Amino acid sequence: MGARFTALLLVGAASLMILASSMFGSSSSGAGRIVHVTERGVAAARQQQLAATAAGSRSRLTNLAEAAPGGGGAAAPPLATATASAASPERPAARGALDGSLEAALRVAVPGEAPGFVMASFANSALNDHLVNFVLCAVRARAPFVIGAVDQAAFTMLSARRDAPTYVTPMAKEGASLDGSNQHSSGSWKRFAGMRTGEVLRMVRLGYSVLHTDIDVVWLRSPEPYLMCSGEASRPGGEHGPGSRFECGPLLSADVAVSSDNMSPGRDTEGRASYSAGGTFNTGILFLRPTVKGRAFAEEWHANVVSPPPGSRYVSLTSDQQVFNHMMRKPRQWPGVDAPHGSAVMREAWDGGRVTLGSLPLALFLNGHGYFVQRADLRLKVSPFAVHATYSLDNHDGVAKRQRFREAGLWLADGEEYFRGRFLALNASVPPAVAAALGAARSAGQSPNHIGVHAAALRGYLAELRDALALARALRRTLVLPRWTCWCDRMWSGSDDIFHFG
Repeated sequence: MGARFTALLLVGAASLMILASSMFGSSSSGAGRIVHVTERGVAAARQQQLAATAAGSRSRLTNLAEAAPGGGGAAAPPLATATASAASPERPAARGALDGSLEAALRVAVPGEAPGFVMASFANSALNDHLVNFVLCAVRARAPFVIGAVDQAAFTMLSARRDAPTYVTPMAKEGASLDGSNQHSSGSWKRFAGMRTGEVLRMVRLGYSVLHTDIDVVWLRSPEPYLMCSGEASRPGGEHGPGSRFECGPLLSADVAVSSDNMSPGRDTEGRASYSAGGTFNTGILFLRPTVKGRAFAEEWHANVVSPPPGSRYVSLTSDQQVFNHMMRKPRQWPGVDAPHGSAVMREAWDGGRVTLGSLPLALFLNGHGYFVQRADLRLKVSPFAVHATYSLDNHDGVAKRQRFREAGLWLADGEEYFRGRFLALNASVPPAVAAALGAARSAGQSPNHIGVHAAALRGYLAELRDALALARALRRTLVLPRWTCWCDRMWSGSDDIFHFG
């Protein structure tokens, strides 16, 4: 009946052993391991699970009890990326009055006499948790930003904080609502796309260098020194100085720069524009400079989203991203732009060269597959600016993206109550059928990455999950799942071949 477990239950300050052999049999690995759970219990448990798995530990259940404040026992070490509380002390509170206007929010976000660099994002109250996470991460990264509230409830929530420059968008003023669909073909999405392209245009007209960012982007560092090529990072010997791997100077000629949905950060680092041009440009991370050409493009981009000319190729398109991709490329050509190998910019973009289009390095502005699955930042030894929760697959909704961030230690929006409770942690194991298949593949010099091994692993994981859920329910505890290994990936384009399929 799957794995066999022994549970050890700690109640209050006293220890009480509960033998679960009547339900699951006795464990051959001896007594279970006690882990004292602090208010960061889930994260600490996950860290210990990973450490145990790396050491080759056998599958077992560890029963976790909430430690009393000041209680005995050493607390589990925190994750390297610690969970932040709802109020972050890492950046001074935003100063100035937020009266709902864009101008007031920009004054708070970018103090000073002249417009500068600013990140801009937009969301409604249905994504309050993602709004809070975005704010906490951007504040920690010390990146200047404004958030356009798409409904009044989002503005009320954000303006009550002291770290979130926010304003009321036209959609919020009109009382418009979104239908909750994340499908680009939905009517409310089209209206939202038209609104945000118009708001980005307003900021560019005001003279700001605007980095449009989706709300499902976590900012790890401020991209301003790279995009504006300023400060220590741009000087000789600096991270983005002359001759560096990601030199910022060549990007200064770009009026517009965009991220990519491509799946090979390694190939992107080598080919840059030539590789980026071969995939879909993702406007979820899009940079526009207030140059003459940059402003002209923002004007026409917005116009083609909200009121495309009759009979034009933009009429049937359903999102600002689709419009952007079609505008940048010559009709009926691929990739439709001049993209030299190794160059940071693409020529002849938008009607044969009305703008110079920059390629944002995929390794620095990672999409979901590059970060969560490939861990390209570790392989390429780079410190990315951002992680965009794309490639969440299936529902591709806020819940899926939140869980992706949470598992990666990038979700800061959980309150202290999330980390309190009674937990049961399941440590991962390699099911016997999988171990046998892996041994056979290695002996034959073949890749184990195929559906047979994957299906065997799934059967083993489901058996473990069934037993763990039963025990967690019997003990009235919340189950903490392990990091299970997959042997296949749902992919539809080339990546860095991290799975080495045979």
